[in-house]
Amino acid sequence: MDEYLPVAFGLPLMSVALSVVLLLIAVPLAVHALIRRRAFASLRDGEQTYARRSSIRTEFISAGLASVATAVFLVMGITGYSTAMSNLEANIHKEYSPTELDIKYWNGSWATADITLPDGTSYEDAQISMQAEYRPLVEPKMTKD
Repeated sequence: MDEYLPVAFGLPLMSVALSVVLLLIAVPLAVHALIRRRAFASLRDGEQTYARRSSIRTEFISAGLASVATAVFLVMGITGYSTAMSNLEANIHKEYSPTELDIKYWNGSWATADITLPDGTSYEDAQISMQAEYRPLVEPKMTKD
């Protein structure tokens, strides 16, 4: 039995979601640190304490680390999604040997694609789901009448 390439869309999508959450942390933190630094600069000499300066620095470092983590998780998500999509396409070619294949998107449960099989059968907006061991299953579009 031939082995299929792994198709995992869950981890890349979670990575992108985590990058959005980290971005929502980094941006307000950086803005707050900028506001605090501006207020710190306007203080008199006796009020510019090391504790305040250190607190502002810590806030900038936290915002920077959250920004770096945002970029890392975004890159992981994008590369993971493209790898999963190319593995899905390779598995479909291995199983069905289609003459034409246009995968549109993955919606979480199945991929939507236009596919033409070697016998001439053509499906528009077909649902391609993953079975055991990443074996693809092409089903015609489900319509609600």
